[in-house]
Amino acid sequence: MAHQLFLIHEGVQTELTPIVGQITWSDSVEELGQRLDFTLPIASGTPYIKFSIAPSDIVTLINDGKVVFMGYIFEMIFTERMREITCFDPLFYLNKSRVTKQFKGDKTATACVKELLAPFKIPTAHIADMKTKIKKIYNEQTYSEILNDILYQARREIGEDYRFQMENGKLVIDRQSAFLLDVSVKLAANSGKFDLLEFISNPQRTVSITEMRNSIVITKDDQVYTSTADAGSVGKYGLLQETIAFDGNTLSDAKRQALSALRELNRVNEEATFDILGHDEVRSGRVLKVSEGKTGIIGQFIITSTNHTLVNRIHKVNITLKRY
Repeated sequence: MAHQLFLIHEGVQTELTPIVGQITWSDSVEELGQRLDFTLPIASGTPYIKFSIAPSDIVTLINDGKVVFMGYIFEMIFTERMREITCFDPLFYLNKSRVTKQFKGDKTATACVKELLAPFKIPTAHIADMKTKIKKIYNEQTYSEILNDILYQARREIGEDYRFQMENGKLVIDRQSAFLLDVSVKLAANSGKFDLLEFISNPQRTVSITEMRNSIVITKDDQVYTSTADAGSVGKYGLLQETIAFDGNTLSDAKRQALSALRELNRVNEEATFDILGHDEVRSGRVLKVSEGKTGIIGQFIITSTNHTLVNRIHKVNITLKRY
């Protein structure tokens, strides 16, 4: 089934699919939320479809009954021939709103996340159980910065990332391992599936040690509290050190945080990018298993950003990834 685009203005729904031009949507692990852009002819160019459109109207992109994107119009550009519309999903509000907040160490990361999200009334499907206690003062920071820091603290404790995104119109926060992606599709109802990753184009792979850290120093009250290092890595690549301020209470917690940071940072960074035919489930933060022999993009990779393009029902996506 083809993608369909709907607009809701003051409670009135209009399907824009027959008149919409190019549709693009994108996301990144660096920022919460999805962005969707599309073009429409000027009003006089569509006399057979009458509708009003304005900032804050709801826009929904649907494919085969599933919500690909649901968000709000934030910007409209008018030219002589067309209207260019920019939308963001509800998580965008977390990027733009600031707050001063103190957590005293008596609440888990999950409880803190729920408390921060409460004013925004974002529909929620699942928030993982994160037992890390949060003790920190956040001064005039965006909600997204605070949420990302809380997830970062939880990750330090278990050694695995948490991801934060909208799925089918509802918020999901879960461990990275929950987002393994299958991009096999059916071309027809009576056909078997084929893997879109067998048809990769424009692949490129980068290998770098610029972000590697093979020595971790944990400080508390401006003093070295504990440290750890990988002697083999230091001998091979040279000393690349990271210092982390510790807000916890026990030395064992500090050592666990140091080991977790070393596991995360003591690696050769490997990034890749390529194009494939479009698949709605391709989102940043999800994990793909790739086998592209020409450039050596082989194994499991985390998607760090996506750019989808839909023109004349042809859906393509550019993907940027890093080694999982």
